[in-house]
Amino acid sequence: MYYFHYHTLWQRYFENLGFKVVVSPPTNKQILGWGLSSCVDGACLAVKSLVGHSQALVKQGVELLFVPKIVSVSRREYTCANFLGLPDLLRQYLPASVSILSPTIDARKNTRTLRRSYLSLGMQFASSLAARRAWRDAAHAQHVMEQSAQSQFPVQGKLKILVLGPRYLIDDPYLSNNLCGHLQNLGAAQYTAGQVPEEASVQLVRVLAKPLFWSDARRSASALEHFIQRIDGVIKIAPFGCGAESFASVLIARRACERQVAMLDLIVDEHTSEVGMITRLEAFCDLLERKKSG
Repeated sequence: MYYFHYHTLWQRYFENLGFKVVVSPPTNKQILGWGLSSCVDGACLAVKSLVGHSQALVKQGVELLFVPKIVSVSRREYTCANFLGLPDLLRQYLPASVSILSPTIDARKNTRTLRRSYLSLGMQFASSLAARRAWRDAAHAQHVMEQSAQSQFPVQGKLKILVLGPRYLIDDPYLSNNLCGHLQNLGAAQYTAGQVPEEASVQLVRVLAKPLFWSDARRSASALEHFIQRIDGVIKIAPFGCGAESFASVLIARRACERQVAMLDLIVDEHTSEVGMITRLEAFCDLLERKKSG
């Protein structure tokens, strides 16, 4: 679920430790179907997709799955509560022959604990020196990837739209019903929270009355503050039933209303129709064009 944030770090680190890294295929109907047929009904779309991806890897012969227990990735903040129980949840849907590597990632006190967590993980498979070298190289590759994303601003379009929400939806064309692709076809330039440096993101949310407990909600709120002067509208996408994202949607809607910026709130699950989404996007973009020309 945090793959789109840290895939460069994870893949480079494990390769440096001597592992052969296998990544599951892009989400598709079959993979999501495996998750839907196995997972409990109350799970969100992302968790169901994760179960499907894990089963896809097992079918490819993978014997060790990396499923970290991610408590926090930023000081005094938390991730979704589902992240805490992912390793235990996943064990119920996998054969006994498959092992799960589930280190605890917790940066609530300070980010140095992240480094210690990864080094402890690496020293299970290599010497202390080798683990440190592997970590330095992986952390550098992650830093380069993040800087590249922050420098890639969209080309000019007739509309400028900020797309907010968890990256497991925004960066996954299948789960988001190709949201970004349809916006591109409509001629809209897109901004995302991934283009805001982490240091700037932490500073920008200080305009809020209270700090946010969830890192993804904080990133969305800060991205709105960062891009508010240069956008025509905001699209917020969230999985059905997610409490943290529902809260973030309300917060962002209020802030957008205060700044007189139009917002479209999209809630998706496995039953969401791509045709229906296209219709809503076309109507929203038409509204923005009329507002801009009027």
